[in-house]
Amino acid sequence: MTAEFINALNILKEWVSKNEVIHETKQWTNGEEMTESESLKFNVQPISAKELEEIKIYTEHLLPESYYYFLSEIGSGQFLIGEYFPCFEMYGLADLKENNALVQKEIKDGEINDNFIMIGMHCSMGDWVGFCTTKNDKNYDVFCHEYPIDEYVEISDELKSWRTFEEWFIKAIETKGKETL
Repeated sequence: MTAEFINALNILKEWVSKNEVIHETKQWTNGEEMTESESLKFNVQPISAKELEEIKIYTEHLLPESYYYFLSEIGSGQFLIGEYFPCFEMYGLADLKENNALVQKEIKDGEINDNFIMIGMHCSMGDWVGFCTTKNDKNYDVFCHEYPIDEYVEISDELKSWRTFEEWFIKAIETKGKETL
């Protein structure tokens, strides 16, 4: 895990512990001072060591250590909750099993050579976030709900949207959730 990832994780830990982060910026408009406030909220539950081990077993230890470390340090739940909905959600064991059962059903119904493990949801459009475990290294993406699962890899290849979990997470924290797709 990179130092940048650990730093982003520590920032998120601080935000989650406060459950509301206000950032004030001063801007000069026509010579007058203006203050803007931003509120970031979270609905996060810690993951026990037992549940984390069950998640590792369920995912056959196929996911990067940075993801498992994220769960152990932060937990699961809703992150960067805005006025109407969260930016993204990370699944605990029960939701992980439920959503991946749907993924596996879609895979069995089609002719798909790739395997996916969806670890959460990007809440702006209801897209799954997760890993294509048949790809190496850069195997994390946000999978558009409009595309059938058998097109996920081809579309992500075409869009050059594959990244590591660490890269996605660092950008999510740097931008306070504004760049997470």
